[in-house]
Amino acid sequence: MDCSNYTEAQNASPLELIIKAAYLIPTSQYLLWGLLVCSIALYNFLEFHFFGDLLTGFRGNLVSLTYNSCSEIYNGVVSKCPSLHGRYLVTPWLSSPHIQTAFLNFFGNPPAFTYRRQIFQLPDGGTIALDWLMHSNVLRGTSRMNYTISKDDTTPIVVVVPGLTSDSCSAYIKHLVYEIAKRGWNVVVSNHRGLGGISITSDCFYNAGWTDDVRKVVDHVHEEFPKSLLFAVGTSIGANVLVKYLGEEGDNTPFAGAAAVCSPWDLLVCDRFICRKLVQRLYDRALTIGLQGYAQLHESIFSRLADWEGITKSRSVRDFDNYATCIVGKYETVDTYYRHCSSTSFVRDVSVPLLCISFLDDPVCTREAIPWDECRANKNIVLATTPHGGHLGFFEGITANRLWWARAVDEFLFALHSSPFMHKQNNKAQHKSVHFALESAIDQGPYVSITENGMVSAVGDEKPTKEMIETLPENENIKEKDTDIEQREQENTEAQIDSKNINTDEDVASVPVKRCIDQLSKQNKRSMWLLAYIALLTTWPFLGSTLFVVFKRKFKNVLPAWLRN
Repeated sequence: MDCSNYTEAQNASPLELIIKAAYLIPTSQYLLWGLLVCSIALYNFLEFHFFGDLLTGFRGNLVSLTYNSCSEIYNGVVSKCPSLHGRYLVTPWLSSPHIQTAFLNFFGNPPAFTYRRQIFQLPDGGTIALDWLMHSNVLRGTSRMNYTISKDDTTPIVVVVPGLTSDSCSAYIKHLVYEIAKRGWNVVVSNHRGLGGISITSDCFYNAGWTDDVRKVVDHVHEEFPKSLLFAVGTSIGANVLVKYLGEEGDNTPFAGAAAVCSPWDLLVCDRFICRKLVQRLYDRALTIGLQGYAQLHESIFSRLADWEGITKSRSVRDFDNYATCIVGKYETVDTYYRHCSSTSFVRDVSVPLLCISFLDDPVCTREAIPWDECRANKNIVLATTPHGGHLGFFEGITANRLWWARAVDEFLFALHSSPFMHKQNNKAQHKSVHFALESAIDQGPYVSITENGMVSAVGDEKPTKEMIETLPENENIKEKDTDIEQREQENTEAQIDSKNINTDEDVASVPVKRCIDQLSKQNKRSMWLLAYIALLTTWPFLGSTLFVVFKRKFKNVLPAWLRN
């Protein structure tokens, strides 16, 4: 038997021998090795770093700070923040950016408290829910709730701008609000239009670069409580909106300081990143489902202004922006919308002390979009980064009951409040329009205006003055005032003509033209020069060639030999 088996083994092919040997291995060994391979694949797929933390003795990672060498904000404020000069250790059983992000959205361990809601009406008819948390409610407990603030109160107020499809009830917003209220400050969360249980009451929607709502809310809070210092915190898309707003306003903002957490910075780069890997595509799909849920809440308006069939069939955030945001906002393309609304181009114009926190393993907002050089060039900005943290996660402690970035923001704002480096509003500052000459006119407004007769017109992002806001609902009064003004101007013009004895038809006909030119000049003194510049720039190739041919013969002897031919 042994000889025959030996003879059969010699005559068998190598493949048959391997198969027979594989049959001899117990099934339990296969299961054990399969489990090991799957664990390694899952460990790499979810980007766990538990063993890396174990090898370093769970000491955590140092916070990396990027700032200008002459920055007074770093020397006088950030240097006094222990969280920004220490180490961050991830909760050991959440040592993955994806696990942290998922845990934040599904659990989050938010503190329990109750907001005071204020309904704020916008000039265009829109509605925003402002949710307030008073420091007295946190300090005294729920048995003695105080929902009033005196107009002469000097307690600092922090305005919070949430992220995409997030509102005041989101876990990370509650962590931040509670942390700041414990400090002894008042906090107000500015919910986006259509969120926080509020219906959309106008044909205007928020987007990643729509700063007008923040501007109106800030002006309202500043007017209601003029003696209170104002600070701001933006998270995710809200951080992008906040930084863009600060860059647009420059010195004209009433904020004394601000913080931006997990900002996408460059929306175009983040759009490319979120479609790169399988795990990122899962986030893309999850965000799309959230946007579709937001659209379904307001289906009656979205179906009228956007492509509802395209919205329901969207499989990515880019698809949703193509069928909804670009159509409602009158953006030419999705890339145009991303470029127009990215806050990277506005970083250099930020004039208030700004703390930016980004995590290098953020699965949604990639590190590739962080404007390192722009932050380093601006003396008002300090950028704090850590290797781990996820997207708005950053849990710390064995029970994961606190967010590190919320504590860091609280320390920064308190240190800034105790320093002489807070920003002071310059009421004489001019509003700046960045990239004015490069943007298409169709990009100037995030919504459309539908009049009573059915006419549709794009509404631009021109900043209305106080007089315009106060008289905006009174359309009939505006028309009457305009008619009165025109009649007065016409009477004055006729009186001047009579006094000067100008009786020719040509002069009389030129008066309305001059009046129109004067009105255009009053509205925008640079508009005529801008139009002349554009006309000269666009017609120069033809005009230059024509002039060259006309004057070639005249200056033939002067021109070089290579131009004569």
